[in-house]
Amino acid sequence: MKFLKLLFFLLIFYNSQVFGQIVTPSLDASVLSLMPATAGWRDKTNFNGSLETYTETDFDANVSNINNVSYMISSRLVNNIYQESFSSTRNVDKNYSNLFNNLDEKSKIEETKFNVAIGLGQPVGGNPHRYFIGISFSSGRIDEEKSILQFTGKCKEYHAVYTNYCIEWESVADTNTVNTKKTTLGIGITYNLWQLLYASYGVQQTSITDGEAYISNRNYRYLGNKWMDRYYGFSIKSTKPGVPKFRLEWSYILSPLAINEAGDYDSSSNTKEVTDEHDRSEIQIRNMEFSPTMLNNWVFFLHLRVNKTFKYYSTGEGIFENKTDEQVSSGILWSYSGQKGLSIGLRYIDSKTFLNTTKISNYLQKKIQVSTGKGYRLSVDFEF
Repeated sequence: MKFLKLLFFLLIFYNSQVFGQIVTPSLDASVLSLMPATAGWRDKTNFNGSLETYTETDFDANVSNINNVSYMISSRLVNNIYQESFSSTRNVDKNYSNLFNNLDEKSKIEETKFNVAIGLGQPVGGNPHRYFIGISFSSGRIDEEKSILQFTGKCKEYHAVYTNYCIEWESVADTNTVNTKKTTLGIGITYNLWQLLYASYGVQQTSITDGEAYISNRNYRYLGNKWMDRYYGFSIKSTKPGVPKFRLEWSYILSPLAINEAGDYDSSSNTKEVTDEHDRSEIQIRNMEFSPTMLNNWVFFLHLRVNKTFKYYSTGEGIFENKTDEQVSSGILWSYSGQKGLSIGLRYIDSKTFLNTTKISNYLQKKIQVSTGKGYRLSVDFEF
C-alpha cells in the first residue's frame, strides 16, 4: 500500500512536461551524463554499450532513419574523483516531402567524451560528498552531405490555361560530403540541497571547424561556428536498499542563436563561403524511473523530451516560426539479483515533429505535424 501511494504521488508530481541526464545519474548506468558533475553521484564501476535504432515517416511516406551505437566506462578514479569515458557513432538520414525538404539531413557523427567530477563538502543523506564540480571535454568528426541545386532550363510543369507559362522548372542537385571537427568544453556543479533533493547548473562551449567541398564545378567553404549552451535542473532521487528506488528529473538546455557570416566570393581560388547558422533552441527534459521493492532487480522508465527550435521554415504550406520535436521513451531494465553483474535494458521510443506559427489570420497558433517516428534502444551493462 505504501508503494502504491508513493507511485501515485510520483505520477501526479511528474505530470508536467521531457530525456537526458543533467542533475543525477539515471538508474540505467548506460546513459551518459550531459553535465560532467553528475558523474560524481555514480558510486560503482560499470562498462556498458547501447544500440538505438529509429525510423521516422512523413505523410508522403518518405522514410528517415537514425542509428546510434555507443559504449561507456564509468568509475571512481581515486578518493573523491570520478569519471565517465564515452564514445558513440550516429548515422542520420532524414528525408521529407517536397513541401518540407529544407528539413532533409544526411550525416555521420563520431564523438568521444570525457567527464571528470570532484566531490567536496560535508555529505548528507548517505552520499559520499555534498556537491561535485565537474569538467568535460569531447572531440568528434562530422561527415555531412551538402548539395547545390541547379536548374536545367527545362520546364517540369506548364500552366493548364497559359500553356507557355512554366509553373515549375526541372532541377538537379549536385552533392558532396563536408568533413568538419567538433569539440566541446564544459563545466558544471551539482549540489545535494537536502536529503533526496538535488540541483545542477553548468555551461558548455561547442566549436565546429570550417569544412570544404567541391560541388558543381566550384569549391565551397562551409564556415564553422561557436556557441555556449546553458544547462540547469532539479532532481529527486532515492537508491537506499530495502525501499523502492526512484528518480525524478526536471531539466533544461538553452542554446543561443549563433551566426558566422560568409565573406565575399574569392575569384582567385574559385571558393564561395557559406554562412553557418546555429539555431536558437530550448530543450525540456522530464525523467521518471522507479524500482518497487518486490521487484528490486527491475527498473521502469518514462522519459520525455521536447526540443523547440526557433527558426523560420519556408515550406509549401507557408512560413513557420519554429519546429517542435516531441519524444517519449518508456521501458524496463533487468539486473542480475546479486550485488554485481549483468543488466539488460530495452526501451520503446515514440516521437512526433511539428512546425508551428502564430502569424496566421484567424488562428492563435497553427500547427502542422510533419512526421511520426518509432524506435528501440537496447543496452547491456556489466557492474564490476
